[in-house]
Amino acid sequence: MEQKPDYDEQQELRSPWEWVILIAFSGAIMGFGSLVYLLVQDAPRRWDFGQLPDAPAESIYSSEEPQGKAQRQIRPLPEAVPLPPVPSGKEGGNR
Repeated sequence: MEQKPDYDEQQELRSPWEWVILIAFSGAIMGFGSLVYLLVQDAPRRWDFGQLPDAPAESIYSSEEPQGKAQRQIRPLPEAVPLPPVPSGKEGGNR
C-alpha cells in the first residue's frame, strides 16, 4: 500500500486535474478581460493642444527667465513677414 504524505503540499495531483486547473484559470482570465473590454467604453480623444512654443523660455510654464535675446538658430525664410509687435501692459495680449 502507498504511504500518504504528511503535508498537503507534498501531494501530487493526477495528470488530468493539472490540465483542468490550468485551463480554468486561463479561461477565467480571458473571460474577465473580454468582460472588461465589452463593458468599459473608450474615452473621447482630444488631440488639439493648440500652438505650443518651441523654446522653453517662451513657455508660460518655464521656471527661469531668459538672460538675454536668444541667438537665432536658423535664418529666417525669405518670404517670412514678421508679426506686428505686441503692446506691453496689463491689457497686452490674450493667450
